[in-house]
Amino acid sequence: MLSAITIIWAGKLIDTVNLKKYTLTIVFGMAIACLMASLAFNIFFLFLTIYFLRLFGQGLMGHTSRTTIARYFNTNRGKALAISGFGFYIGEMIYPFIIVFSILTIGWRLTWFSSSIFVFVILGLSFYFLLRNNNFKIEKNLNNNTEFQQVSWRRRDVLKDTKFYIYLPLSLLMSFTVTGFLFHQVFIADIKSWTMMNLAQSFIFFAVSGLIGSIFSGLLVDKFTGRKLIPFHLIPMALILVSLLFSNHVYILYLYMAGLGFSNGFTENISNSLWAEMYGVNNLGSIKALLTFFGVLASASSPFLYGILLDQTNSINILVYLSLTLILIFSMMAYIGKKF
Repeated sequence: MLSAITIIWAGKLIDTVNLKKYTLTIVFGMAIACLMASLAFNIFFLFLTIYFLRLFGQGLMGHTSRTTIARYFNTNRGKALAISGFGFYIGEMIYPFIIVFSILTIGWRLTWFSSSIFVFVILGLSFYFLLRNNNFKIEKNLNNNTEFQQVSWRRRDVLKDTKFYIYLPLSLLMSFTVTGFLFHQVFIADIKSWTMMNLAQSFIFFAVSGLIGSIFSGLLVDKFTGRKLIPFHLIPMALILVSLLFSNHVYILYLYMAGLGFSNGFTENISNSLWAEMYGVNNLGSIKALLTFFGVLASASSPFLYGILLDQTNSINILVYLSLTLILIFSMMAYIGKKF
């Protein structure tokens, strides 16, 4: 929660600070956070460590990537967001195996220390040379797009805009739903009689399908725009959730995780493109920082809410029905929002 609040301020700085300095500061902060994790000796120090890991890692690294790509690409924004998101899904496939092997071989403290060295040296040097002299170019014809240039909202103006509150629930619903289901995955597996090995295997389907969903949505965004697509983007997830109601077979687990991954990748590009289309790119960093804050709140609330429902019913059917109801309501809101 504290890291999310901090991102509201820190995320806004990308609009005004030199991109190279901003990126290298985040890399340095992440390296220090990994080093702190390797040295953790009491609960307060661990609290600070998790705060900085969330802030510099899951928060600002993703924020910087998505904001920069959305800002410097226009006609090919969808494809650019899809390609830049490959690292996330490839990381989900390979890092768990690397980390588990490292912990078993050298222990968790040295694994965190090695991560610190990797982030500082490999990522630090990579960004230093890739961003030297800020050698990136705005996509061709972007400056000639008068309509695109004229759209430039400030964050306080966005907060007064009705469209923002029409699209916000649907853009946050993926984070809310996926976090809720994955947080309680062991409980759900027990109900469905799936083993821990089955769960571990299913994350490969999650990552690969996320990659496919990201590529597919990137192509669609460039063809139709994010605002036209967003009312329909959770249809794949709705269909996958329905499958949980009819069978406990292990193949349903693989199908379900593949569907969650596909929907997660599908949503990411559409949502990121939507805000750039509606509010422009000049202040996109501050707007995206605000959205990151709301996203953290959404992902923090679903495990608690879903946990209460599971305790009361001892069945995942209520979670499926709740998710389907929210998808229907928020999708209808977004469809109506197109008329604003």
